[in-house]
Amino acid sequence: MPKLPKKQRQAVALQELKVELVAVGDLKPNAYNPNRQTEDEFAMLKASIQEDGFTQPILCMTDGTIVDGEHRWRAAQELGMTHVPVVRVSMTESQRRIATMRHNRARGQDDTAQVAALFLDLEKLGAPDWAQDALRLSDEEVRRLTAMADTVAEDISRGHEFNQAWE
Repeated sequence: MPKLPKKQRQAVALQELKVELVAVGDLKPNAYNPNRQTEDEFAMLKASIQEDGFTQPILCMTDGTIVDGEHRWRAAQELGMTHVPVVRVSMTESQRRIATMRHNRARGQDDTAQVAALFLDLEKLGAPDWAQDALRLSDEEVRRLTAMADTVAEDISRGHEFNQAWE
């Protein structure tokens, strides 16, 4: 497999963040996006857009080809939205493919203990049912989160420090 020397890599960094509203029909998915969502994840994304609004713009090339945000674009279509927030970029073919993969991989993963603590906070705020519905958690998942949060909170209150294996 040929390897591109580092000095020949041409990355064009975004210089100015300019968000614009663009007609949904002016955008198109790229042909190489490896990211997939389950039906539940997609339903949660749509609910997020309905309840919170469109909080993260779609990243696209100047011709409207999506680099990051295909699921948000598809959700907007299903929700009947006519316009979506977009940031346009000019990237090389290689850079845009790398950017798509990097954006997908950089989303991170939840820290289960922190999620459990957040769920306890939501219980104190009187919103556990809302959280359970919004996050599509089963009764068993809620029970496990609550039990874990109680254990972590008890350990912390006793001054127990977790070692790095928990990270």
